[in-house]
Amino acid sequence: MKVVFVPLLFSIIFAVMLYPFCLRFEKIGFSKGLASFVAVFITTIFLILLAYLIFRQLSIFFQQIPQLSEKTNKIIENMQQYASQNLRMKKTTFADNLKVQITELPNLAARMLGNSLPLITGVLIEIFLIPLYVFFLLYYRHFFLEFFYKIFPDSEKVLIDETLEKLEVVIKGYILGQFLDILIIGTVNTLVLYFLGIGYTIILGFGVAFLCIVPYLGMIVGSVIVVFVAVLTTNTTWQPLTAFSVLWFIHIIDSNIVAPNVIGSKISINPLVAIFILFLFGELWGLAGLFLAFPLAAVLKVIFDTIPGLKPYGFLLGEPQKYHLKKYSLLHIKRMQHIQEMKEHIPINEVLPGQPGADPLPGGNETI
Repeated sequence: MKVVFVPLLFSIIFAVMLYPFCLRFEKIGFSKGLASFVAVFITTIFLILLAYLIFRQLSIFFQQIPQLSEKTNKIIENMQQYASQNLRMKKTTFADNLKVQITELPNLAARMLGNSLPLITGVLIEIFLIPLYVFFLLYYRHFFLEFFYKIFPDSEKVLIDETLEKLEVVIKGYILGQFLDILIIGTVNTLVLYFLGIGYTIILGFGVAFLCIVPYLGMIVGSVIVVFVAVLTTNTTWQPLTAFSVLWFIHIIDSNIVAPNVIGSKISINPLVAIFILFLFGELWGLAGLFLAFPLAAVLKVIFDTIPGLKPYGFLLGEPQKYHLKKYSLLHIKRMQHIQEMKEHIPINEVLPGQPGADPLPGGNETI
């Protein structure tokens, strides 16, 4: 169902993001259909230009793969010589095989590009399909609102409106917050790598910022990639080490200061659940699943917190409270549960026979 659900879920997220712009266009005199079309058209052009810049950087990288593979082979040869001369280690076939594989990188990149043509075709289809979905979601938004009124006839319309508003706030808050965080940290990373003289600064800077969406693992993978590229594109040892140290320093500041202020107040999901849902949706839908994991988890949390029978699951998705992390947290939890049970308990002497909570009389259905 990936082909069906992924474009639709992306369209819902984009529609929520573009809804305020549609309202502004309508306030200045645009019709609902024209406002929806203009908002979708401007956003599509912006995303196409952004994709062009990314693919431009990637094409430059692929063109320089032969030079990078030659430099990698020289580094391996130098390591072999150092190990044999200073550490008295024998040469193994592993290094030779590794050099052969690196030499084949240009051919491997060409084969990967050929095998990815079906994927590129699917992406192009979604590029035209998602804007169409977004347009109709914005244009028919009141039609879908009445659908929710009809599907939940026993619920108060105020509760439905409040739930939809909470979903809108959560989606917009997370997406906008994450976008601002990637923009800020990606720009800082790019400037740092540029002044350190490391190649492919835009791809690496924003790539590391994007990988940091994945808690803990993202920065580890990103920093390893940066060090590898820095070794290939520089001739010193201080540049890769400095890049590694500075990027981790930026990441620590981002995790403790920037991200909590930009994203933290919009969404509250504990790290264990975050890692689980990232791997779950990554296995289900690949790269698209990584994009959709957190927004869908946030939507589920709002729904779980609204429906009484599902509130425990909303509690499980959220962040633990401070008392959960204390030394005697178990005693505190049991005490809270006991107090809650005492509040719900009704003393027998306060209940009259025949009332709810009273014990049945010895005569069966007889009443006084």
